Amino acid sequence: MEFLVFGEDWGRHPSSSQHLLSLIAKQYPVYWINSIGLRQPQIKIRDIKRISEKICAFLFSTKTRPSTLSQSSIKQVITPLVWPLAKHALIKQLNRYLLAKQLPPKKQFRVVWIALPSAVDYLDLCQADMIIYYCGDDFSALSGVDHHKAIQAEQALGDQADLIYLANQQLMDRFPSNNTIYLPHGVDLTLFQSSTIRPPAIQEDQPCIGFYGSLNTWLDYELLHYLAKHRPNIQFYFIGNKECQQAEQLQNKNIHLLHALPHHQLVSYLQHWDIAILPFINNRQIQACNPLKLREYLAAGCPVISSHYPAATEYEPPVITAKTPQQWLSAIDHILQFTPAEKVDYQQKAQQRVQHDSWQQRVDSILNQIQTFRCK
Repeated sequence: MEFLVFGEDWGRHPSSSQHLLSLIAKQYPVYWINSIGLRQPQIKIRDIKRISEKICAFLFSTKTRPSTLSQSSIKQVITPLVWPLAKHALIKQLNRYLLAKQLPPKKQFRVVWIALPSAVDYLDLCQADMIIYYCGDDFSALSGVDHHKAIQAEQALGDQADLIYLANQQLMDRFPSNNTIYLPHGVDLTLFQSSTIRPPAIQEDQPCIGFYGSLNTWLDYELLHYLAKHRPNIQFYFIGNKECQQAEQLQNKNIHLLHALPHHQLVSYLQHWDIAILPFINNRQIQACNPLKLREYLAAGCPVISSHYPAATEYEPPVITAKTPQQWLSAIDHILQFTPAEKVDYQQKAQQRVQHDSWQQRVDSILNQIQTFRCK
């Protein structure tokens, strides 16, 4: 058995598909096709930069090559030179020609795993024996996406998929019930429950609150400024790339903006924060989101305060959700008053909540379901 994966750019962000397929790759060959976008590129600096990166990757890697992006055993990473959601017939034809030249020859039973619905236009090139659609987001609400085109592609993909995995139960009504399975995100328990040394960047003599991930438009910057202003004795740490103007303006004497770190290094910060936060705005994207870091926070045993949305309330308690700035302050004050015994008790309860949520357990379930399909 082999896997051909249409996902986001390998190694760019630690997505759920990357976690899952990294483990599957220890047993079966996995060929990873980097992102085929979900909107038409525009004449913007960010889009031009991304196009340049993809052209360079294509020119200097005309053949598929072993991945050097991580310690994963992914067999090959393919960077397709494909214009996303092409409208002109000639460009569509060119896209198909270029991608067909890059696809690896089929050697055995082939599972095509699709994490981005824009790949539906290329399914007939893949020689698939089984098609899996892994839906990790609500593309009708996701920021930076052509929602109409994405939903059209998703509907077409849903009609062709043999198995559909959803990371969010709220999307169950969107797909056929006979082949759709709820598959929550997992967590690397070994990584996040291993003891680490406090990084020098974290001050020892003051309480600290932290967040890691993209500093993008879905964070509640007004709330963050409010919290930092009203709790000046607390140090706030944010680890991640600044992706919007609000993030650039996130400044205060007790706010520390740190560069994005490799995924495996985040735990050393997380374990030494007094509180880990998920400070999101309230919109459709967030109401349908299921952030990987939520389970990572819990696996590390760090007290968690989150904005109010379904994926967070599912873990309440021990997660504390807050709807107003005043509720956030009350939750912060409550946690910082924990006695040593209460800290240990919280840690044990938090870790217990995710003890059966490992990525390996998710993979075991997936492989069993694939085997069931093959035996039909």
